[in-house]
Amino acid sequence: MENFIDPKNIKQKIDDLREKLNSSNHKYYVLEQPDITDQEYDSMMRELIDLEQDNPELITPDSPTQRIGSNPSSTFEQVIHKNEMLSLSNVFNFSELVEWRERCEKQSHKKINEFVLEEKIDGLAISLTYVSGILTIGATRGNGKEGENITENLKTIKSIPIKLLGEDYPENIEIRGEVFFPKSQFDDFNDERESEGEGIYSNTRNAASGALRQIDARETAKRPLDAFFYSVGDAQVASLGTQKEILEKLRLWGLKTNPNTLFIDKLDQIEPIIEEKIQSRSNLDYSIDGLVIKVNSVQDQIILGSTSKDPRWATAIKFPSTQVVTKLNDIKVSLGRTGVVTPYAVLEPVNLEGVTISSASLHNLDYIKSKDIRVGDLVVIERAGDVIPKVVKIAENNQRAANSYEFKMPNNCPTCNSQLVKNENDPFTRCINSECPDQIKRLLEHYCSKSCVDIEGLGEGIIKQLFDNQIIKSITDIYKIEPEDLVNLEGFAEKSINNLINSIEKSKSQPLSRIIHGLGIPHVGAEISELLVANFGSLDSIFSSTHESLQDIDGIGPKISNSIYDWINIEKNRDLINELKNTGLNLENSTQENRNYTLAGENICITGQLKNYSRQGIKDLIKSLGGKFQSSVTSKTSYLIAGENGGSKIKKAEELNIRIIEEEEFISIINQREESL
Repeated sequence: MENFIDPKNIKQKIDDLREKLNSSNHKYYVLEQPDITDQEYDSMMRELIDLEQDNPELITPDSPTQRIGSNPSSTFEQVIHKNEMLSLSNVFNFSELVEWRERCEKQSHKKINEFVLEEKIDGLAISLTYVSGILTIGATRGNGKEGENITENLKTIKSIPIKLLGEDYPENIEIRGEVFFPKSQFDDFNDERESEGEGIYSNTRNAASGALRQIDARETAKRPLDAFFYSVGDAQVASLGTQKEILEKLRLWGLKTNPNTLFIDKLDQIEPIIEEKIQSRSNLDYSIDGLVIKVNSVQDQIILGSTSKDPRWATAIKFPSTQVVTKLNDIKVSLGRTGVVTPYAVLEPVNLEGVTISSASLHNLDYIKSKDIRVGDLVVIERAGDVIPKVVKIAENNQRAANSYEFKMPNNCPTCNSQLVKNENDPFTRCINSECPDQIKRLLEHYCSKSCVDIEGLGEGIIKQLFDNQIIKSITDIYKIEPEDLVNLEGFAEKSINNLINSIEKSKSQPLSRIIHGLGIPHVGAEISELLVANFGSLDSIFSSTHESLQDIDGIGPKISNSIYDWINIEKNRDLINELKNTGLNLENSTQENRNYTLAGENICITGQLKNYSRQGIKDLIKSLGGKFQSSVTSKTSYLIAGENGGSKIKKAEELNIRIIEEEEFISIINQREESL
């Protein structure tokens, strides 16, 4: 029997659901303290959606259902900032910082010793306007005077409250912050885009900007964006007294602030902090390009005022450049699993932040032409997101040699010699031979990767060895490997053979969505794979789907549905699926009815190499038991699981008095809790 709600009580029920969902959302995404399971959250959200659909007159702007769902807009309206969003002046060392403090003291006619020190997030500056506690306008910084209205896109970011908490906020207030793209998800995001034939982002800042400028907010919602908030645009909160108090007030209103922000009462304290931040910034899950120091007293800020460009009471402490100049010796190409031929730079080896760089991405032929990059040039190299080396541009001091030359894409595939194809509206050059050996090897690598079926021991080198020895030629061949196939191969002993066979066997229990992701269907990544499983339930049902049934799935547009439909109707692919049925793989969606949540409310971080789990494997275990995986140690961390060769996270955990446990103890905790259920 369906639950009956008295019509008189419907509004109260809707209000109660909104309050519970908004509260749980804040605890999960801002405080990192989940209070309910994902299942409970989804159930309440489903109930609220149903009630609002039946009672559309009761839908309000602060409802959590309004995060996503608006129709795509064709343009972004301009928003004039009530208070100009100024840029920051820069200092590049401690002596320049001392000079800045001296200018502040001269201007204010008083000694200034109290400061707030914040990390300078390399993201996208935003402005949020709340009226009566409800988010009404979200805008980019733009030129400082006016930006673009991206309200619907910003609503998709779970750490941004649609409704402020508490009751003591001003009737109308502008709040400023920075949206960023987590570094831990940047590489996977780019890999997925590249595998689907889409352009990749050069750094996390561009990825954040690209996500927020999607015409369809539903596309923004697919990106793992986050945000920190650090100031207000209105003078009405001057009564709070200090920048430190403003940050505390933002937290009480439900806005996420950076936990690494420091209060400084002596300028001398800053010098070692700067050096430590330069050395440790690669450990953060967001990119920073410096620090921001602010005079703590709001009254002093008012006295100091601003120039036409920047506030006098704040300045940015810029870090050394993450760019270096070196010579481009050659341009070669590599082949991806979807046939995309990607040019890359062969460089004169150069040290960049402690890493020797000898090659870097050049994206595609259009990119090379637009930058007029030629072999023999001096070029600027950048580590995007502190990770991926990219050729950014020609160096300013480049003096082009007479023997420099333009790169020309080869006419034939470097592997199979098939003719390469480049369509007019496609920036990528492709090999369209499905039997191309390198494509097959890249597909096998993808299938075995941690994000797919996670077969430990089947990396690039071993796959090449097995392929070259004709032991594997397709995905199904992986499950036909016998120990006797490996005994005569270099590098294989009894232990490594047993480990590989066991890892292959273990992969058969991976969720169906991971198997689908591993098949290499164009435009089908992890998220689309999960959508397919949720809507069809089995691989057979997916292969029996119609064009219409694919397009009916929310989140799958015409481009993706066409790609899936075309792929499943290729005879070779249908043969592959029929062969997979005989491998013992999990080709049905596993039920969640008996799922336990022994780790509900726990925030768990990992460092070092574990004995029994891959990094992805332990993440999946934590998530399956209702816990939350953290990429870095914070004050909200419940446990740090320390494996061999643990890094700086251990020191951080010790400083924060976070419990540090080994893998065996973690498994023991899970077992004990399950026994008590």
